[in-house]
Amino acid sequence: MEFEEMKTVVARNPFAVLIGMELLEAADGYARARIRLKPQLMNVYGGMHGGCAFALADTLAGIAAATYGDHVTTLDASINYMRPVAGTQYLYCEAEVQRSGNKISVVCTKLTDDHAKLLIQGSFTYYHLDFAE
Repeated sequence: MEFEEMKTVVARNPFAVLIGMELLEAADGYARARIRLKPQLMNVYGGMHGGCAFALADTLAGIAAATYGDHVTTLDASINYMRPVAGTQYLYCEAEVQRSGNKISVVCTKLTDDHAKLLIQGSFTYYHLDFAE
């Protein structure tokens, strides 16, 4: 799917809209997005809530997996929170497909701050849906 098609997908996703996800790039097997830190997304320590960062990574990794034209759903996910998401205006996420098979895709994510400092890494496995089944 092309970038404009993927932007439409994000705009139709109520949760992505709620967290303020902005798709910046999309190409075969790759996607890049960001969300602005705002009070509604923060935890009690003043950083972004880990669940919000996870949601950005999972949503964007799914978009990267779907760039090949299939609908996908998450089978498995693993995320490593290495640094707090604080002291930055945006949280950026890059998702890159490591392998896209007939039924399964594996996608890695990197989440960074405004200065490209690595904060969080993730690995996601997606199942390719076949609505004809």
